[in-house]
Amino acid sequence: MRFSPSAKLLAHKEADYHGSRLGEFLQDIVYGGVDGIVTTFAVVAGAAGADLAHYIVIILGVGNLFADGLSMGIGNYLSIKSERDNYHRLYEEERKEIREIPEIEREEVMEMFAKKGFEGGDLEMVVNKITSDEDVWIDTMMREEHGLTPDITEFPVLHGTATFVSFVIFGAIPLVPYIFGVSSDLKFQTAILSTGVALIALGIVRSSIAKRRKFSGAMELLVLGAVSAALAFFVGAILAS
Repeated sequence: MRFSPSAKLLAHKEADYHGSRLGEFLQDIVYGGVDGIVTTFAVVAGAAGADLAHYIVIILGVGNLFADGLSMGIGNYLSIKSERDNYHRLYEEERKEIREIPEIEREEVMEMFAKKGFEGGDLEMVVNKITSDEDVWIDTMMREEHGLTPDITEFPVLHGTATFVSFVIFGAIPLVPYIFGVSSDLKFQTAILSTGVALIALGIVRSSIAKRRKFSGAMELLVLGAVSAALAFFVGAILAS
């Protein structure tokens, strides 16, 4: 009888971000956003510490947004592309070995499942079932020998783009008070407030993905952002003195 996943299993996978298209890119969005907002706010804090004019803050901040955002997006693209290319290379190597030396590859499968506790007729039955289908055989070798699964992404460009866009959108938050008509005396304070709220929100989403406590995740990002900003502020103040 052919296996068909139950509604409960499908719901479980969806809840773990396995099945949804958004879930596939959620990690890129969150980590791109975190990096964007922390680094840009550090630039703003450093400029505030040096008591630079607001238009200089905008120039430095926007420059950071696009330079660092592009760098991070390209880095994510290259990382995922390398992972995908490596998977396909190993997949084709396994296919070639199965076709050229099937007896050795079959023995490898037998060894794998013997280590899992299968023996005798049960072991023979499992091995026969796996090796009767080339695709299943290759997938088994990929999973058991290389620790790789077939759900690897095929869209490195989209992942890189999601990272870049998220970096720019969230990274722009500390710059909003400087770009729009906020009183000069309140620009930096407003940037602190808006950045803090955004970091808490991102921390909650990040913790949800990692299955961690939301409060501790939010506070962790808030503290890291505060430390980065404080360091940048004092460095700016020292260099300007």
